[in-house]
Amino acid sequence: MYSAAMRRAAAGWLLWLAVAFGLFNSGLPRERFRTVQQHFGAGQWPGLADAIRAYVTNDGDVRRYFAYAQAARGRPYQSYFIRTAEAWRGAFAAAEPYRPDEWPTVTPDRPLTPYRDYLVEYPPGFFAAALPPAWLAADADGYVKWFGAMMALALTGAFALMAWALGRRRGHPFPIGRAMGWGALGVFLLGVVATHRYDATVALALAFSAWATVARRPVALGIAVGLAIALKLTPVLVVPLFAMLALREQRGRDLAISAAAAALAVLALASPSLIAAGGRLVETLRYHADRPVQIESTWGALLGLVHAVAPGAVLVEKTFGSTNVAGPLSQTAGRLAALATASGLLAVYFLTWRRLGAAGAADRARATFAASAAVFAVFIACGKVSSPQYLVWILPLGLVLSLSDGERLGLTLFLAVLALTQLIYPVCYAGLEALRPAACALVLARNLLLLAWAFRLLARQPGPGPGAIATGSVEAAGQEPAL
Repeated sequence: MYSAAMRRAAAGWLLWLAVAFGLFNSGLPRERFRTVQQHFGAGQWPGLADAIRAYVTNDGDVRRYFAYAQAARGRPYQSYFIRTAEAWRGAFAAAEPYRPDEWPTVTPDRPLTPYRDYLVEYPPGFFAAALPPAWLAADADGYVKWFGAMMALALTGAFALMAWALGRRRGHPFPIGRAMGWGALGVFLLGVVATHRYDATVALALAFSAWATVARRPVALGIAVGLAIALKLTPVLVVPLFAMLALREQRGRDLAISAAAAALAVLALASPSLIAAGGRLVETLRYHADRPVQIESTWGALLGLVHAVAPGAVLVEKTFGSTNVAGPLSQTAGRLAALATASGLLAVYFLTWRRLGAAGAADRARATFAASAAVFAVFIACGKVSSPQYLVWILPLGLVLSLSDGERLGLTLFLAVLALTQLIYPVCYAGLEALRPAACALVLARNLLLLAWAFRLLARQPGPGPGAIATGSVEAAGQEPAL
């Protein structure tokens, strides 16, 4: 006989498998997708199954990954994506339209060297995520399937590790099945970008760092943080938080070990590209430094509202693989974004240092995890560039932490952020590109909710409050130990 807990766990796992591995990996092959698009364009209904599959066929970035991987392997690649930094700058200056399918497939006479022979807009650790599915796939459609399955697997590990880490701090296990059930809801609300971008690997590395923190494994912690930095660079923002935790706990030796392990992990993933491409690696950093204000950022949305009253002051351009805003106010918006991001990060670091000093031993890890969510929230909400997949970084961390706190409002806020993100992209994205006020207001609302959730999480005392989420166990009665 199955107990009620076992049935809930099984239901959670089934939901997770159905969404992450089933629905989100059921997109259409490229040729079929074009046909369905033509039906929609002609005002014809292609059928419910094809309509759903077309909606989850969000494979533009994955095909870019495939081109990068194929070029590095010396295999046929889609030539639109394989260009030098100079060629890309020329294309942006000429306002070249985004039409990758119109470019021919090229078969190189040798493997091309990433960063030297062609610009890669991601750090060298990216190839650890992009190459494995390329070895398994026969073509681009197969690559999309393998890649989506691997990212779903990465998120599975991330949710399981976060559940273990937070359960360990609570004094009794956090049900992994429950985490997977809520995870299914979270990824469903966020959308297919959860598994069709390589950001799931960052979420896994951050969850690994949470496990290492709780388990007191300084080498593993350093490796996890180093991997996250090599994959996306932005996780360098959490380094001060783990350093603060070690200093507050007077574990200077562990801090030195973790720092050394992190440096070695970054070098292990970056050194092949550094040796092969040399100074050309700097072009990736320059690429991101040159990016204008993205339309999905707070500042892009604000400029969109300005457009409603002063249309000539704001222009829309499609460059750097995204839709951006330009015009006389864009540089000012970029400077404000940098100032707001720096100020927000300093506020999080200051509050975290004080919180760690006042917290008991059982609460310090939880405070560090909450601060990790907060620094990413600041980066997403205050930076000049913001994309829906950035929320994947904190999806397992934020969802399991909100559940562990046992507070309905915090969980509701986070789920609302995820749902608004999918409403913005792809549902209302055409309106956002047209700078319609309602779509711009959605971006501002999402970002404000994200900041409210993050700072509420950061300031919250450990343990469930009176609004604890019922689960049919001792935690529903408010009897669980504090983190």
